[in-house]
Order: sequence, then structure tokens, then C-alpha cells
Amino acid sequence: EIWSPYSHCSLHTLPHSSSIQLTQDQLSITRKPTKTGRIDCKVSGINFRDAYIHWYRHRPGEAPEWILYFKTQTEKSNFDKEKFSVDKTTEKSTLTVNKLTYNDMATYYCAYWDRTVLEIFGSGTKLIVTGTPAHLNSATMQVLSPSTEQDEKVSYMCLIENFHPNVIKVTWEDENKNEEKNGVHEEIWPPGDNQQSYSLSSWLTVDKNSGKNYRCKYEHEIKGDYVPMESPGIYYIIKTSSLYIFREVTVSLQ
Repeated sequence: EIWSPYSHCSLHTLPHSSSIQLTQDQLSITRKPTKTGRIDCKVSGINFRDAYIHWYRHRPGEAPEWILYFKTQTEKSNFDKEKFSVDKTTEKSTLTVNKLTYNDMATYYCAYWDRTVLEIFGSGTKLIVTGTPAHLNSATMQVLSPSTEQDEKVSYMCLIENFHPNVIKVTWEDENKNEEKNGVHEEIWPPGDNQQSYSLSSWLTVDKNSGKNYRCKYEHEIKGDYVPMESPGIYYIIKTSSLYIFREVTVSLQ
């Protein structure tokens, strides 16, 4: 179902519109106050040159707000043009948010609509305004060796530490790059005292005799990649709210 600003109700996408895609690859963008944020939207399946592309802002707990729509130039805007502007190049629309303040923090969506197709939205990009720069430490992530559980099950554990912001997507794939959605659980830990980084654990439980190998994949504002398997070492235990996690520790032998 898709929210529509025109009817203020949920609408179903028409069957013939399924080939139209609006792609927002940026999960999030992080900028300091007074800086500029740019959010991209790739469009396919329509005559993009003649298409009207809309942009919306959605703050948590509030109704989505329509910002503007655009064809070859901004046709109509609900806000000051000095705050929002938009560019349209070959198959891409870019919304620019100028002179950022904390009030601009929200998720921004591109959308397409005409008289024959109901509104189709992109997946959204979260704009984060903060003095803490985005970061991700790939050296502090790993997939632990699978452990045998009860009922002939095996669990894989994926650990990702020291990242900001907390907008991150983690998926599990088998060796044929087929995504595994069943038996997946996830937990994210907020920063501790005097820290500005998040940590995440994701674990996959599958049948012991599945005959498959699995990999943990992540997407973040900084980069996206597969999480490497663990290296041999000495481990200590982290207790989360729902399970114990073994972490490697480096020791010096005198």
C-alpha cells in the first residue's frame, strides 16, 4: 500500500505501473548545521524528460509533507525556494536542502504521479543534521563461526561495531546470493557514555543440514560490503539483552 497526498488514504499500485521504479540508493546522509544536503532519486520505466517528480518530507510521528514537484523546472513548491531546490538530469532527480538546521532532520521521499498511474514512492533517504561525522570501522566487524543449537539448528552471528549514524541495512545471503529472510534476528546498541558510535548484532538460524554457506552483507552511508569471517583468537563474552556474544581480544605475551 502507498500513502497518497491527494486522497490522504492508502492506495494500491496499479498493475501496469509495476515497471516504474524510483530508486533512492542513499540510506542516509549526514551533514553539519548550516551545510547543504543533496538527495538523489533514480527513475526508470517512464519518459523521464516529461515526468513530474514530487518530493516529500516525513518527520517521525507526523504526517508526510509535500515539498514540491518538478518537470523541467520547479513548477510548484510548498516551501521557500531558498530552502529547497531540485535538479533533473538524465534519469535522476536531486533534491537540495540548503542552510541545514536540526528542524530539517527527516526522511525524504521522491515520488511519481500522473493521471493514469497512482503515486509511486522511492524507498526514502534519512537526512541527519549533527556535528558528529558519519563513520564506519570495517576493522571491527566479523561473522563468527557457526554454532550448533538445539533441534538440529545452526546459528551464524554477524557483529558490526563503531558506526554512525545508526541507519544501516544488514542482510544474509547464501553462496548463490539468494537472500535469507527466515530465522533472522537483529539488535542495535546505542552509544555508551562519552561515545558517538553504534554497534549491531545480527544472527541467522538455519537447519544444520541445509548444505549451504551464508554471508552477512551490510549497507551504510559510508560504504557497503560483505562482513569477513572471524580469524582465530582468544574471546571474551558480551551480554546483550537476549544472548551472549563472543568477541576477540588481543593479548600481549611477555
